[in-house]
Amino acid sequence: MKQIQNKYLVIGLMLFAMFFGASNLTYPAFLGIYSGSNLWLAILGFCLSAVTLPLLAVIAIAYSGNDNAQDMIEQRVSKWFAVSFMVVLNLTIGPLFSISRTGAVSFSVGIAPFFGTGLVSKLIYGLIFFGLTYLIAVKPSKIADNIGKYLTPALLLVIATLVLGSFISPAAVPATRSYNAASDLSNAFADLPFIAGLLQGYGTLDALAAFMFITVVINSAKQFGAKSKHDIAGVSLKAGLITTACLAIIYLFVARLGSMSQGLFPMTDGLFTLNGVGIDGGTVLSIAARNYFGTFGQVTLSLAVFLACLSTSSGLVVASADYFHTLLPKLSHTSWSAIMTLIGTFLYFSGLSGIIKASLAMLFFLYPLAIALIVLTLSGKWFKESKTVYRTTLIFTAIAALYDSLATLAGQLNLEFIPSGIANFFTKVVPLGQFQLGWICFAFLGFVIGLMLDKRKS
Repeated sequence: MKQIQNKYLVIGLMLFAMFFGASNLTYPAFLGIYSGSNLWLAILGFCLSAVTLPLLAVIAIAYSGNDNAQDMIEQRVSKWFAVSFMVVLNLTIGPLFSISRTGAVSFSVGIAPFFGTGLVSKLIYGLIFFGLTYLIAVKPSKIADNIGKYLTPALLLVIATLVLGSFISPAAVPATRSYNAASDLSNAFADLPFIAGLLQGYGTLDALAAFMFITVVINSAKQFGAKSKHDIAGVSLKAGLITTACLAIIYLFVARLGSMSQGLFPMTDGLFTLNGVGIDGGTVLSIAARNYFGTFGQVTLSLAVFLACLSTSSGLVVASADYFHTLLPKLSHTSWSAIMTLIGTFLYFSGLSGIIKASLAMLFFLYPLAIALIVLTLSGKWFKESKTVYRTTLIFTAIAALYDSLATLAGQLNLEFIPSGIANFFTKVVPLGQFQLGWICFAFLGFVIGLMLDKRKS
């Protein structure tokens, strides 16, 4: 019995270490400081997308009977869609957002509060951080293994100390107000806290990352003796519950830490600022550390976040390079590592807030497709894994998701390239469309049509 329990614990903690990164701290900290009195509604929405969805993704792919996500999608939809989806997903999890974000997060926490956000400090730090990332990625060593092995517990210890400090000596009285960080729904913490939290949870990318990490979970379950599809799914479920429980606890307490830090920042034009610049979640953690434990606490947090981000970035470079080297083996793994690192370095200069903002359009397109795949895989036995049902559901989902993605991009660029008639249809006619969740109705419609077509075909 003890060995079985250890099996779930080992895999669960391993999966937690793969999911957990500095961005899993910055998002709830940002959510906390702005949601304030609406903290509980916001964190509930956040956990739905950042905790429940990754768990369901792990269970769905493990239950499918396939060894990896691409094979699962190819078997149920098509090879073209499977490769296209996984390419875009790997670019998103890799160089486009996650790799660049590791550098931006560590800069925001460890450098900006001390040296400012000027181009010179950002350039010097970027060259150092991504130079080390590339060296570790192409020449893995025990140093990188030890960083990943020991830094996650160390970072958790630092955060736990900060949370404890917020209980013993809060930086401010419990928040009595909430604020909208911007006009878009993902930052509407005062007006739509649940929806804002839900959309903020997209930013952790964990539901998408599950499509990449699941292979490790399945192989680990097999090593512990799981053979059948049912056994592998059972191990994945119990290990996933351990993982997501740990994530949920961290999100809850870090969000509370953020809400108790409102008094540490001045309010300028509806935004919390530091030195006249709008803050992000990394800044919230850094200034909170300084408030509770002085410069020593701030430096300790900065160092822990730097090493954790360095471990994550090098791991992401290796994973992305591996995938694209498999697709296009003419380019060596080293060359792909260089390409991934260079893309991440270039995008790093847009800053943490810029990277988060830029990622929204892509996430509004990818997340609905990922959720549809998860739900279809979990319910596949009820429609006999019909490819027709999969395809029609995904096509209809993609239509609404594409609109939300383009509308978000248009808003960010201050352009109006979407005809008003189409915009009115998706935001005023389609149920939930005004919350950028109209894809749910489209997915259901596609599912029903798929069932009808499949029945007629039979």
